[in-house]
Amino acid sequence: MLVYFCLINCFVNGLNVGVVPPLFPEIAAELSLTHTQIGIIWGSWFLGMMLFSLIGGAMADRFGVKRVIAGALIFSAVFCALRGFMPGFRGLTVTMFLFGVSLAFVEPNLTKGIGLWFGRMELGRVSGILLVAFSAGQLLGNMTGASLLSPLLGGWRPTMWLTGAVAVVLLVMWLAGARERPEEEIMAEGAVPQPRILESLRGIIRIKDLYFVCLMEFSVVGSFLAFQGFLPTMLVEKREVTAATAGLLVGLTVLTSGVFNVVGPSVSDRFGVRKPFVWPFLLLGTVGMSMVAFFIGGALIAVLILIGVGAGVTVPLFRTIVLEMQDIDPSYMGSAIGLVFTLNRLGAFILPIAMGIVIDISHLFWPAFLLLGVLNLIAVKLCLAIKETGLRAKRVS
Repeated sequence: MLVYFCLINCFVNGLNVGVVPPLFPEIAAELSLTHTQIGIIWGSWFLGMMLFSLIGGAMADRFGVKRVIAGALIFSAVFCALRGFMPGFRGLTVTMFLFGVSLAFVEPNLTKGIGLWFGRMELGRVSGILLVAFSAGQLLGNMTGASLLSPLLGGWRPTMWLTGAVAVVLLVMWLAGARERPEEEIMAEGAVPQPRILESLRGIIRIKDLYFVCLMEFSVVGSFLAFQGFLPTMLVEKREVTAATAGLLVGLTVLTSGVFNVVGPSVSDRFGVRKPFVWPFLLLGTVGMSMVAFFIGGALIAVLILIGVGAGVTVPLFRTIVLEMQDIDPSYMGSAIGLVFTLNRLGAFILPIAMGIVIDISHLFWPAFLLLGVLNLIAVKLCLAIKETGLRAKRVS
């Protein structure tokens, strides 16, 4: 099941995030897009996820992970491919939004799935592995979108069609091999009726630390995705690099993040604590994103690695902290994870648009990236305010 979760996170989620930013210069040239319009297109699929992630997680609580993800993969394939047929800004924005809606029923439930199949001793590591798969898909899209796929297939439109076909393949694999956790292993949870959607929402609505983690996801995940969306455009316009090279540089950050998605959580599992592995690495993101627009050459590469390390360690631990919160009833966990993804996708929707507006008004990129650094600093303060959830803290208490 972990293999299936990772394949979907890689080729349905990650690839479709990573392939778009390197193609933005080509898309913008053909469709005559402004920076604000680029931000709206990039943010629109995150808006779709934001509006429906809570519903998607709650539906999995009610109907099971396999059925909900299977239905969502059908629509993911359709709307992903339709992006390549759109003639202008509005059509591309709408199809990106609808693709995001379909992913709202996929991505939160991958995290719920590992919560069902793995124990607390390994949650951090497995959460990291799941994000490594996402990063691998991003990396593949970053490094091949503009440099290989678009030239080979004849432009950005056939590239979008290809990503839709990949989603169809994953749908077939999921239907053929995926399964729910065996009934005898969840006898305790199965002894009571599965919660209704409104019941799930009422069960998590008053948990303060869950809201803090959601705001951290808004700031950090939203910033990281907005950063990836605009970095290639900045490099092409201000550093005069090719779109293919810009994609490789974005891929460097994603690669670093993917490596530390496993390293950071694994060390955290070993020590049995979470917070000491979160807030120091959030500071790396704060410094890196605030300064990235001022560097070139080797210094730029160093800053991109710094940003990747920060995001790589912290993001899987956000989800691990939620899975470990004792205040959350296990039967409500899908709704809790859905709320997390609602807030991080809200950030991923708002922040690219805000960056585009700042760039169009000031004709400068650095104020937009400084905004992302400030948000990471806010996440540090929120991290210090939540309770420790690791095993070591439980043993002491």
